[in-house]
Amino acid sequence: MKVPKHWKTFLGLIIITLLVITVILLKGPFYYQARSYLVMYAFSKYEAGKSILRKDNITLEIPGGISTPEKDWYPFVMVFNADEGFSRYTGRDLALTILYNFGAFDWDMSSSNYYRANSPYYNSFYGGYLVKANSGLERYGFTPEGKLDINQVMAVPEYDFKYLVLESLGCPREKLTMEVLTYDLTENVFYAGYQGWTKVDAKMLVNSPSHQFRGNRRAYIQYGYPLKQAGQEDFELMVARGRIYVRYFQEFKTTVFLYILTPDQGTLEKCDREILSKTVIR
Repeated sequence: MKVPKHWKTFLGLIIITLLVITVILLKGPFYYQARSYLVMYAFSKYEAGKSILRKDNITLEIPGGISTPEKDWYPFVMVFNADEGFSRYTGRDLALTILYNFGAFDWDMSSSNYYRANSPYYNSFYGGYLVKANSGLERYGFTPEGKLDINQVMAVPEYDFKYLVLESLGCPREKLTMEVLTYDLTENVFYAGYQGWTKVDAKMLVNSPSHQFRGNRRAYIQYGYPLKQAGQEDFELMVARGRIYVRYFQEFKTTVFLYILTPDQGTLEKCDREILSKTVIR
């Protein structure tokens, strides 16, 4: 095979081009998305291996953003375990597995829509919780008579939102807020293939995620870099809507929650209709 006369120059141009592309990717917005996807996929797989799902052979499949034609939510649902932290928080011996998703990254942004105040997915999450009493003798979230215990139910998203999400972003502990303003209960709802769910619709006062960049926090790997509008207070208070479906599964000895948290009522209804209701449990 005949070697081109100026092969060294040609090879040099290829190398330079590849280096330029690499630098652009590293400095550009897509780098932060790719970093988030790769790190969170690997970390979530690790956490799933230690979860209630794996230990008790439970299937809880919640669709991710890749299931919809819009670029709305993060591509896949992530998993995290908070057994020790939640047990300390409640003063009880419990296991807690969290499944969650938040607003997607736009292609030209190094921040996810979780931070963008003009996005329908601002400060929005959906997913599931599995809570199990390690004694196997109590039904978390319910009274001995089988009625929903709203304080136990709301303790789960409160712990998650305040101490796992906001604290990881640097919100001072004295500012952490999730206050239920009003709520309505609907009993014996058919959802996700099962009868017997209790639906909780709540209006809450919560912190926004908007804040000044606070150094290289690990949470920024997940959500991207924070956005803050001029004159806006760090982690200022805002009103959000929450919807939680709660059901105790006797066969698993586990209480399952399916939830949505968002300031936007339209986003809540759309997520419920198009994503969360398609959850598979077995």
